[in-house]
This record gives sequence, C-alpha cells and structure tokens, in this order.
Amino acid sequence: MKSALLLCAIAGTAAASQPILVRVTAETLSRLQEKDPMIRLVKPAEDIDIRRPAAESPILDSTILHDGTHWTIVPKGSVVHLPAGQQAKVDSKPVGTLLSWQEFLERNKSWLETADVTFEQAAGVEEIPSATAATWPKSGKVVVASHQLGPISVRIAAPETASKP
Repeated sequence: MKSALLLCAIAGTAAASQPILVRVTAETLSRLQEKDPMIRLVKPAEDIDIRRPAAESPILDSTILHDGTHWTIVPKGSVVHLPAGQQAKVDSKPVGTLLSWQEFLERNKSWLETADVTFEQAAGVEEIPSATAATWPKSGKVVVASHQLGPISVRIAAPETASKP
C-alpha cells in the first residue's frame, strides 16, 4: 500500500514538471539556417503555373443529375437508362444545393434507381444481362449503374468484328 502511494506521488510530480517550449521566432530561425544549410527553407518556384487547366474539371467529366432543388454528379457513362420524360433532370445546369450521391439518391427514389453491376460488366468484359436491362424501361426511372453502393461508368462491350482463324 505504501509503495503504491509512493509511486503515485512520484508519477504525479513527474507529470507536473513538463518542459517549457520556447516559441521559435523569425530571428531564431534565421540564425539556425545560417549555422546549418540543411535547415534552409525552400521557397516554391515562382515561374511555375500550378493552376488546373480549364479543360480538366470534375464537373466536366461527370453527368449532373438534379431535381430542381438539389444536384449531384455521377461519372459519365454511369446513366444506363434515361426515359424520355426524365431527360430534363440529366446533364442540365446544376440548380440548388450539391448533395452526396447517397443523399441525393435517398431524396429522389421516385424517379431514380440504381443497377448493381460487377466490375467486369462496368469494364465491358461481360455484358449486363438482357433480362436486367429489359426491366429498366418498365420502371420509367433514370437508372444509374452502381458498384459497391457508388455510381460507376459502364463501358459498352465492343462487338467482335474480327473473325477467328
């Protein structure tokens, strides 16, 4: 019991006496840099343009979905079915508040649904089953391909034109 009390007292005094750290000023930093050339700060090059090119933009590489109040973006090629009556909600000017894909999907279940695809189907290695694709027009909803709960672009498999020898 006495040893436990003694250990607590020693630990308490050790924790209470923390070293005081001195704030580094500009003068102190310049003195350190003069003594050791490895500490020199490197300024970024002033002649390099680090702006994003105008042609590259996440918005330009995406399809915009909107409901008049909110909007979201999905990858180009992820909308696999677009009914004629829903075309005004796709690839238009974004209106309102930007929402995450999941939140936008929850708010717009009446006109939007997902179609789960495998990675091979998205890559165009396998075709999406025709029975699955046949149900899309019946729903009258915009169908977005998804993989692991997120939208994914779908590459349409190229028809094989070369005959095998």
